Amino acid sequence: MATPYRGPEQYPTKSALEDAAATRWGIREGIGLAIVSMFGLLLLVVGLMLMSGLIAASTSATGTVVVAIGFVAAAIALVALARWSWNGR
Repeated sequence: MATPYRGPEQYPTKSALEDAAATRWGIREGIGLAIVSMFGLLLLVVGLMLMSGLIAASTSATGTVVVAIGFVAAAIALVALARWSWNGR
């Protein structure tokens, strides 16, 4: 199928530019939501496996504290990523 000729005087319309911007915004939001969902689910699964005893983090008290700090840091990073994603920045 041949593409119609578009002369040099024809530029994208305002509605076409708005549609392109809306598409970029939707893609960015979708990717951000997917990333937050995947890491959130991973954090939940590992946390539940640790709590139920299916996996062992460490036998020492310092190892347990390090794992707890790691989970808190991962949760804070996940919230920051979610906030960034939902603001569209």
